[in-house]
Amino acid sequence: MKVSVQLDFLPVTPDLAPAVHNLYLSCPTYIALIGGEIPSLNDIERELETLRHDTRRQAVLLRQGEQVVGFLDYKVAHPDLHSATISLLLIEESLQGKGLGKAAVERLEALLRGRMERLYAVVYGHNEQAKRFWERVGFEHLRDSGPNLSWYLKSLR
Repeated sequence: MKVSVQLDFLPVTPDLAPAVHNLYLSCPTYIALIGGEIPSLNDIERELETLRHDTRRQAVLLRQGEQVVGFLDYKVAHPDLHSATISLLLIEESLQGKGLGKAAVERLEALLRGRMERLYAVVYGHNEQAKRFWERVGFEHLRDSGPNLSWYLKSLR
């Protein structure tokens, strides 16, 4: 019997920057895949402050009970008025493969259905694990934009 995963979405505010930073610290494989460095706490604080001024961009911490297990960053009405785009779904590395990412996507789809017609997801770098994940949760590969960015699409109708 499959047990469903219950996740809460906690809107991210600048005071939650340390929790977001801890998630990045818990995901060194992701950082290596995209060829970057783990953002500093200061970088995250600045990014969350910027986020407050973009009314279409949403960021939430994913909580299971009291434990923060992930981070989701998406933008509504992007790239068009009837679509939303997930730019980052980050699940704590030690918890990956337990259905948390799938539960987050399903919850987001339920929130957007009726408001948006399409949901895009972008994959940065050569992240084959992420590409397989998006396909497993019903997204289709749409196109590659250069060597380091792949677009996936799912209808919300």
